[in-house]
Amino acid sequence: MLPILFFTAIATATQVIPIPSGDFIRGSGHSPDSPKQQIHLSAYQIEATEVSIAEFEQFVQEGWNQDSNWTSKGLEWRLQNPNGASQKNRAAGRPQNHPVVAVTWFEADAYCRWKGGMLPTEAQWERAACSENGRFPWGDDEQIEAAWYSGGKYGHLQAVLTKAVDDAPAEQRNEFGLFHTTGNVWEWTADWYHKDSYHSDDSSNPTGPETGFWKTLRGGSFMNLPSYCSCTHREPAAPNRTAYTVGFRCAYSTQ
Repeated sequence: MLPILFFTAIATATQVIPIPSGDFIRGSGHSPDSPKQQIHLSAYQIEATEVSIAEFEQFVQEGWNQDSNWTSKGLEWRLQNPNGASQKNRAAGRPQNHPVVAVTWFEADAYCRWKGGMLPTEAQWERAACSENGRFPWGDDEQIEAAWYSGGKYGHLQAVLTKAVDDAPAEQRNEFGLFHTTGNVWEWTADWYHKDSYHSDDSSNPTGPETGFWKTLRGGSFMNLPSYCSCTHREPAAPNRTAYTVGFRCAYSTQ
């Protein structure tokens, strides 16, 4: 496993994992929007854990009103939603070390900018999340007891049943050591979603379409069956969507 760095721009130290430059096979070949393709990525860093409630609330106190943290569309959204989904909904009755939920893409993007980073591209997220040997960080076995809900996608939400951001056994992590890249909460990525974007010839540091209607979520949640929680599954969502099943983590350039 590669050494772990610590990013200390905010009070709560965040483990940041260095991902070296190199090639990997993106996609599963099991669905039309996820064909297999060799991709080259430059070196980057990515957080080992999803952003916690405590970390996000620090951003609300210190960075929410800084316009420079927001895109133009994000500023429009913030003007219409000055408190977001509210601190109560973001916590959803859970301890502060659980992943923040009910955050839009605009908020996730602004938070990562405040941290000095960015949301990971789909390619960056997938390389850091997957195993070389299957659809999950540990391989191809979906019977493992990970943080997903056995009732499946249409199970009735009784409570927000996440685990703490750093609560996952070693055997559920890949060689990079990220926590909860399958299940727990969906994670926003930087890319616009299109069903054919993986068919592009852009095989070096791809960033997806320039525009679109939906951003791409990855990783599945506690409400999903394992098939939705594979690290190759792609899910479209409107950037202003808020849900108790959606969170995020940040990435960082090394250039």
